[in-house]
Amino acid sequence: MRKILVTLLIGGSSFVLTNVLVDEADVLSSVTLSVFVGGAVFVVQFLVDVDRRLDAVLRDQRVHHSALHLLLDSGFNRINEATELFGLAETSALQTDVITQFVRNATALSTDMPKLIQDLAQSEIARMTHFLRELSEGIVTQEGEDRDWLLGLSKHASKSIDAISIPMVDAGAWDIEGGFWTTDLGMRYLENQRDRADKGVRVRRIFVLDRSDRPDEELFRRVYTWQSEVNIEVRVLDPSTIPTTLRSWLSDFIVFDGVVSYETTLGPSVGEGIYMIKNTQLVLDPVQVRTLSERFTHLWALARPLD
Repeated sequence: MRKILVTLLIGGSSFVLTNVLVDEADVLSSVTLSVFVGGAVFVVQFLVDVDRRLDAVLRDQRVHHSALHLLLDSGFNRINEATELFGLAETSALQTDVITQFVRNATALSTDMPKLIQDLAQSEIARMTHFLRELSEGIVTQEGEDRDWLLGLSKHASKSIDAISIPMVDAGAWDIEGGFWTTDLGMRYLENQRDRADKGVRVRRIFVLDRSDRPDEELFRRVYTWQSEVNIEVRVLDPSTIPTTLRSWLSDFIVFDGVVSYETTLGPSVGEGIYMIKNTQLVLDPVQVRTLSERFTHLWALARPLD
């Protein structure tokens, strides 16, 4: 409508100007000129409008092209990252199907779940990520007492389990109904060792005595018997009978298969000979593990079976 009005206005104006400026102007010529001028104006408006729309189309195409380019780049980057991660999973020491199942199960969590459950899942994934990172670095530290590492290592050991048990770490050990060995964790741990021993794994344990008369107590003998009855080689060691320089070796540790050590660090006492566990460490450093294995071998030679 705007184009038509402008065309009529300019065409009419040209007709009037022709009649005013040209004396005795021919009506046909004036009309012809007015139509020509009006047509030219209309065509110019049309071309200007087409050019404007073409510019708009080009701008939209550029924006669309940029967005498509970013989308494709992002998609290819994700594909490359996924391919790289899958390639790393295939070269990992872990089973590929276990890793893919973990990812699949993680993505299966619904957003409709309560936020508390989502936070729990997120924290567990973060904890496992932290564990794997520290494991790849050779030392993993956990605050307080551990459960899963001890049971997992004792369940999968294939060659040997060499352990030194001191009463402070064994939860008050032998004065309170057998201490650690009567707890759910202690019994599961003992069951795993029995199973490993039945499959040919050599399991040895040194009980470090806190008193010279400890071997005469019925409760301690019961704990000792629980061990020996499941094919664990057990000996006792009185610190007073070994050189003073070796007493610093008497810490609570376990060496599994000669490749990883499980070490417990004591915290403050909570009374009745019971100590809190400050932290637990898994160590894969070959030098440190070999040192602990040599210490155990030396102390094993100094220890003796219970009469």
